[in-house]
Amino acid sequence: MVGVDLEVYPNQVQAVVGENGAGKSTLMKIIAGAEQPDEGRIYINGQETRLASVKQANAQGIAIVFQELSLYPELDTLANLFLQREPLRFGIIQRNAMRQRAEPILEDLGLHIDLSRPVGSLKLGEQQLVEIAKALLADSRVLILDEPNSALNAAETERLFKIIRWLRQRGVAIIYVSHRLEEVFEIADVITIMRNARIVETVRPGDVTIPQVVSLMIGRASTDYVNERVYHPREGASLELQNVTVEGEVADVSLQARPGEVVGLAGLEGSGAGTVLDVIFGIRSAKHGSVILPNGRKGPRNIPDAVHMNIAMVPCDRRQEGLMLEQDVETNISQVTAAVLGRLGFFLRRNMMRQNAQARAEALQIQMSSLTMPVSNLSGGNQQKVVIAKWLEANPQVVLLNDPTRGVDVGAKEEIYRVVQSLADEGRIVLFTSTELTEFVHLCDRVIVFYRGKVVGQLLREDLTTQRLLEAINTGEV
Repeated sequence: MVGVDLEVYPNQVQAVVGENGAGKSTLMKIIAGAEQPDEGRIYINGQETRLASVKQANAQGIAIVFQELSLYPELDTLANLFLQREPLRFGIIQRNAMRQRAEPILEDLGLHIDLSRPVGSLKLGEQQLVEIAKALLADSRVLILDEPNSALNAAETERLFKIIRWLRQRGVAIIYVSHRLEEVFEIADVITIMRNARIVETVRPGDVTIPQVVSLMIGRASTDYVNERVYHPREGASLELQNVTVEGEVADVSLQARPGEVVGLAGLEGSGAGTVLDVIFGIRSAKHGSVILPNGRKGPRNIPDAVHMNIAMVPCDRRQEGLMLEQDVETNISQVTAAVLGRLGFFLRRNMMRQNAQARAEALQIQMSSLTMPVSNLSGGNQQKVVIAKWLEANPQVVLLNDPTRGVDVGAKEEIYRVVQSLADEGRIVLFTSTELTEFVHLCDRVIVFYRGKVVGQLLREDLTTQRLLEAINTGEV
């Protein structure tokens, strides 16, 4: 990031947009005290200030909700909400006072949970709301939201937007970082556009269109992604679910996915689509029913079984479930083939491992300084590409994609779409779910609709629109 000038004002929502690697998250971390700039100055109310840590930024009234959650999974939810800000009396933490302060905020966010539960046991969307509540409880004058709703459903997002508008009216300055441009145009007063680690323009939503913003982000004219792939039925056995039931989550689910087909599983949060992917990958066990793989074998009992049965899973939470953040890019890409499948031999053939990883990285256009770069230093979109690369290296027959473009910019999304379509073109079975309904239209040959834990019907590609899909998942009528 070079020579960036940014001004943020009270009573204003300032969106910051750009492709992955454009410098957005680095800029936010500098403002929040999590990283230090090599040069330049920060002023608050006209006075030069040094923000040497997140705690110091908090003391200046600056709070951030990171794109990648910064919660402590083993601590309970209440402890996470007040970490390092616990109210004390005679040196004793006052948990009752913490609870009394937290509950109204959680109510506003629509988050009804047991605050004594470990935060790691919550669903990803619930964890994201906890992260947002944690920032709101800091009574900040500047609130940075870095992809705050990437794991939230439509109702949760609307509640978040109501709170953002309320905070704006109270004089809070809000910096809103997002890849969802439709929402940026809905919530932002001004939009700052970054490209190649620089700010290229700041505009008002009423003065530009979404295609114009995309063009500024990527440095060229934008085009709407069009799914031109033609699905041709292929010979070969299918993946089948027969009357699968997971108590309290899905009931009597039966479906079939054929080779060469991209099958969407769509539904509201908790409708059962994600649970079905977990069952196929051996993360969850079905109380009744069975999974039948293309080779006629029953589905896996656990994750190692699934890997050896040529099943891949790209999870929605890449940092917790998809990556070894402390390891480098090469090790992550080679993780499945080397560590689980042992395809590189007892004594790892380092040259082959490096060559394969380099080829995958180049094919997916992963932006990195080298294969030895820690994955934690990559942008969110490039981290997601590493997750996809490691599974492509394993050459799976069944590919499960759980929100694979979460937190990914428009350019990287198109690259991932093409990878998904190429997997199907090669004759693999692809099951896909997403929090963005337009992605089902972009990618799927047909979409199976879930409603309250049951399959209620399907939409074929020729009948598939976002409007029809939105109505189906909200009403249960196809």
